[in-house]
Amino acid sequence: MQYPAVTWLVAALLFVYGLVFGSFANVIAYRVPRRESVVWPRSHCVHCHHTLAWWELVPVLSWLALRGRCRKCRTPIAVRYPLLELLTGVLFASAWWQGHTIAQVVVWALFWLYIMMAVGTDLTAMIVPNVLSLPAAVIFLCASGLTHIQSWPNAAMGLVVGFAMVLLVRLLSGGRMGLGDAKLYLAVGAMLGPWLSLLSFVLAALFGSVIGLGLRLAGKLKAGQLVPFVPFIALGVIVTAWYGHALLRVYMQLVGW
Repeated sequence: MQYPAVTWLVAALLFVYGLVFGSFANVIAYRVPRRESVVWPRSHCVHCHHTLAWWELVPVLSWLALRGRCRKCRTPIAVRYPLLELLTGVLFASAWWQGHTIAQVVVWALFWLYIMMAVGTDLTAMIVPNVLSLPAAVIFLCASGLTHIQSWPNAAMGLVVGFAMVLLVRLLSGGRMGLGDAKLYLAVGAMLGPWLSLLSFVLAALFGSVIGLGLRLAGKLKAGQLVPFVPFIALGVIVTAWYGHALLRVYMQLVGW
């Protein structure tokens, strides 16, 4: 028997853990592309190098309390930092409903952390470092198969299909699609399987096209300007993980399968 109060309590705890891990994802996003240690030195303002006090490191709340500015030099702190923390919290909470066992919940939470790290590094430096993507491919292939999120054949096929489809787009686009995006899809494919991976990439392209067009019309994006694509991949993966099977059923009904 499942008790609603316990269900929501666990989801709330996962949300809080997600906020904390989202803060760590921000550290990874800034330091890893620069090949800096993620442990030392302590968190500091990247402009005036003021070492942050503990109360300046509380996810989301510190940014709100400081009104989005460094306490010392008053330099604006990008809104993407609290947004990434908040989204990681939401995704950690969603892992509770995605996983049917404790092991699956943990794997989904770690997968969302990886996706948010990739979003952060892409927004910061427009790369997905190999030190993140390649170990993640192995980790999530094994985790997906061992916890039965996907069958072993489905996880392996998803890994191959995910990488191959983005690599093909990279080749057809003359290199405008980053190779890091293809490596990111190694882990995505292992977790979603081949069909849902394909759906997530279609959605990512759709989100990218719509938002990109909006930015062009608003004068915020110049013709030929490169933009980070991993945030759109993340949107596609999130929607697919939550609603992918339902979307596929609707599509099959529309085409008469």
